Amino acid sequence: MALWTKQFKDHYLQSLQDYKSFYDDVHEYGNPDKAQRAFYFIPGFNGVAGQIRFAIPSFTARYGCNFYIRSLHLDEFSAHKPTWDKYNAENIDKKHQKIIVDLSELSERFDNISIIASSSGFYDFIAVADQIPESVMAKLRLAWVACAPDCSERSVWEPVFYRMNGFDYHSDQWFAYPNHNWIKCINRECSANKKWQYGRQKKIFYKYDLESRFYLGGVLWAYVSITRYNWIIQYNIEKAGFPIDTPCVVLVAEKDGYWYGKSKQEIQTVINRYLSSSKTLFRNTTHLWVTVPQNITAVLEEVDNLPVNKC
Repeated sequence: MALWTKQFKDHYLQSLQDYKSFYDDVHEYGNPDKAQRAFYFIPGFNGVAGQIRFAIPSFTARYGCNFYIRSLHLDEFSAHKPTWDKYNAENIDKKHQKIIVDLSELSERFDNISIIASSSGFYDFIAVADQIPESVMAKLRLAWVACAPDCSERSVWEPVFYRMNGFDYHSDQWFAYPNHNWIKCINRECSANKKWQYGRQKKIFYKYDLESRFYLGGVLWAYVSITRYNWIIQYNIEKAGFPIDTPCVVLVAEKDGYWYGKSKQEIQTVINRYLSSSKTLFRNTTHLWVTVPQNITAVLEEVDNLPVNKC
């Protein structure tokens, strides 16, 4: 056990009960009996159902109240569960089955269903795409926002933080890394907040409200295991048949630190590996903050114009 492992874990576990604006388990929005548009949200790694609320201003700007959103949610992936307890084969298999069940249920009510897959949540969808009934697949359109790579590289900082606060869990190394705007020059993804401006509108978005973060020593921290993340992605890919032909809009952050400086062409090559029909929107920002309101509105506009894939 590293020098400060216990202190970090204690603060993290306590933070799982904190008040947060979006990081929670609320997984349904709108009235399915009145709405004409249905959306299904699939969170990414350590994401949760409530994160879709960050995008609701974009939904209301485009559709008013005429939409229904269901998020993928299981107790095994609750906002109140430690990250390291979530990701095993049994839980992921349950997640896959829940996607199939949820989409099948939605198809009974709606003729067109738009999936919003966040980051690595896209790989959960492709893992089950060939198990979803054709009659359901024929109603689907897809948006992949904050597009994530299919493999994450190990950081040179990992050994530093592992020695500081890390621990081993089921053969994976977990560690907490800091988020602070002062260290964005080291890693663009380590910001703590975003000063957003669009026209006359100004707002500050806080990562603490949006993702799994906790405070210790006046600094924001997050737990991760690169090996476990890569195992999850590969577990999904091994189950997938690709490329899939579901029409898709892909939102990519050009400065996404998780792509480690890959060019647009290199990113597009990965996208084309899994999608046979897609339109890519590149935005000059980082992974999380590519989901600011004007970008999500642009995605919704493009999704509305996608053809429905008639299987």
